[in-house]
Amino acid sequence: MPSRIMPLNLSRFLKQSGIPLLFSLMIAALMVPPARGGLSSENVIVVVNGDSTISRTIANHYVDLRQIPLQNVIVLDDVPTDTAIELETFRDKILKPVLAQLDARKLSPLARVIAYSADFPHAVKIKAHADQLPEGTEKKYQRPTASLNGLTYFYRFVLTDNPGYLSFGSNLYARGKFDRHFRNPFSGELKEKFEAASKLDQEQKPAESAKVWEELQQKHPEMPALALNAAKAFSLSDEDDKAVEMIKAAIKVGWWSSSYLKDTPELDKHLDDPELQKALPLMDDSPIAWQGPIGFSGAVGWATTGRRVSIQQGGTPYMMSCMLAVIHQRGSTTSDAVRILERASQSDRTFPKARFTFGANSGVRAKTRFSGIADASVYLQEHGFETEIFRTVIPERPGKIAGSMVGAATVPFNRTPLNLVPGAIAENLTSYGAAFDNASQTKLTDFLTAGAAMSSGTVAEPYSLPFKFPSPMMYAYYARGLSAIEAFYQSVLSPYQLLIVGDPLAQPFAKAPAEIVDIEYLEGEKSKLRISRRPLNLDVPKSPAATVELSINGKPIRTIPAAQNIDINWPADASGVFDIRATITGVERTEPRISFAAEIETPGPLATPKATIVQTRQNVDGLANDGSLATPIKMKVECEGADRIEIEHFGSVVASTDQTSAELTIETNKLGGGPLRFRPVAVYGEQRVQGKVLVDRP
Repeated sequence: MPSRIMPLNLSRFLKQSGIPLLFSLMIAALMVPPARGGLSSENVIVVVNGDSTISRTIANHYVDLRQIPLQNVIVLDDVPTDTAIELETFRDKILKPVLAQLDARKLSPLARVIAYSADFPHAVKIKAHADQLPEGTEKKYQRPTASLNGLTYFYRFVLTDNPGYLSFGSNLYARGKFDRHFRNPFSGELKEKFEAASKLDQEQKPAESAKVWEELQQKHPEMPALALNAAKAFSLSDEDDKAVEMIKAAIKVGWWSSSYLKDTPELDKHLDDPELQKALPLMDDSPIAWQGPIGFSGAVGWATTGRRVSIQQGGTPYMMSCMLAVIHQRGSTTSDAVRILERASQSDRTFPKARFTFGANSGVRAKTRFSGIADASVYLQEHGFETEIFRTVIPERPGKIAGSMVGAATVPFNRTPLNLVPGAIAENLTSYGAAFDNASQTKLTDFLTAGAAMSSGTVAEPYSLPFKFPSPMMYAYYARGLSAIEAFYQSVLSPYQLLIVGDPLAQPFAKAPAEIVDIEYLEGEKSKLRISRRPLNLDVPKSPAATVELSINGKPIRTIPAAQNIDINWPADASGVFDIRATITGVERTEPRISFAAEIETPGPLATPKATIVQTRQNVDGLANDGSLATPIKMKVECEGADRIEIEHFGSVVASTDQTSAELTIETNKLGGGPLRFRPVAVYGEQRVQGKVLVDRP
């Protein structure tokens, strides 16, 4: 494809920003289209307990492993130390400060995961919300204790004191049976029209129903099910051109299932249309017992039919959340937690040859989810994966495992270790999998230690209710390419009690474009930034590139159709080092993403600060080291003409000087173990110019 020039008025942004090119982005809404789905490093917000060296250590390692933008790290002070806290404390001490930082840093368009590092409360007492439920079965089984990430996922409900998240099907992002696509999504007059059209179909009056379906589709063209209902009616009325038109309209707004088109006689007869013939190979031919996977976005809402819909149009928004680690006497050690994250980070797009296993013994913990195993197994087998149903507590057959669904109070890992491949997910349906103050039952962290990249468990008694745990389809969606955390939330209808722990970005089966992106600054009469794509000849499943998302210094700039070269006109007055990130999204229903980042230095009128580490830390060896005994770092800084030079770590100034050249001492014993990333910043009046990041590794 030809190069594309993006004549952005960056100078205007520079003048309105504290840091050059941090961009106030006052017209960001005009430049960045509504976010789609999928997950890569810029979509993860890492939240750190600033008073805990363990929390900082886990965050230091994860940010380095996953190249999380420094802008995406939020450090909270005064985090409660109890494992269970009150609802008001969670809202005021954790949730609101995190959301405030997302708004202040203009990260909301990109944020899709809030990943709490270690040393955070696991559970939140929600009696005030549970008491609002009417008396009856639902109140009996929806206990007044939620998980940290469950309440973060339902942040909109928490902020408005709405107990609706306690309903049995509160997670509209979760997939359901395939016919959910075609449920009546309306209320009022439109609901009556939908019902009238359905009745006309039942009465075999397609000519009449086609008119009603078309009218509804014209009012809501974003709903593919309406277009397909109209297409079937037009087909039965022998209006073939209109039927084809409606099939195309459905595909245009996101209909993915080619299996449904082929299995529906009224639609299949029209698939010889040349344009449809080109579209079908790019679509999903999975079995249609369940809705197919869909990438998550926090910038949109979700409808009762499971489709994306704008928040302004009544969609319910969510924010995926997890913990990176649980460091506890009944959880992980610090060194184990780091190893778990390291192993998971190496699993992306490895496509391991391994099977998915499902427990089906006679115990209630296994029987609760047994009804969904057949559909998940068929789905996986249709896509070439081996499945196993085991009757023991844990699979005993030799061989590699990519996913394991267990149902047992106690899992004997010491006698029968799981042969989990890097990136595998494994979890258990039991009462106290995330109740770390309770000594009974196997904890979710045992699955992580056994090799899983992510696992889950409930923080309080959930009862044997299938909608509180991942359905077997989670493993099918993961195998289709979703990230680990998307697969979990895609499959749990009521996740408010579920604590999810591990690497949210693990995605061993993601079919991202096999490409490399080069980012370079081209100086000249009109300087420009060039983003260039080039192919990688990898013999792995992959998808064509659909779009390229651009961000500068952590701020989303624009999403455009994929081009080979993208040129951004660069202002002459831009000074310093800029963090440039280009993310390619693939043409797949899971919207796989792969990101490339670079630091680009531009020769503007203000000098760029330079920093060099002249003395590194001591006493920080070992993955278990939390840095509390670390010696100071000495760093030489210089920047001619600057009023002040500062050194930042995770957004906080840890050293500064008013001289244009100096040697600074940075106390590190409260910054945590693992790699420390420092950013020099030169201050010129109200303007800030950043330099290149320095990393001090143990």
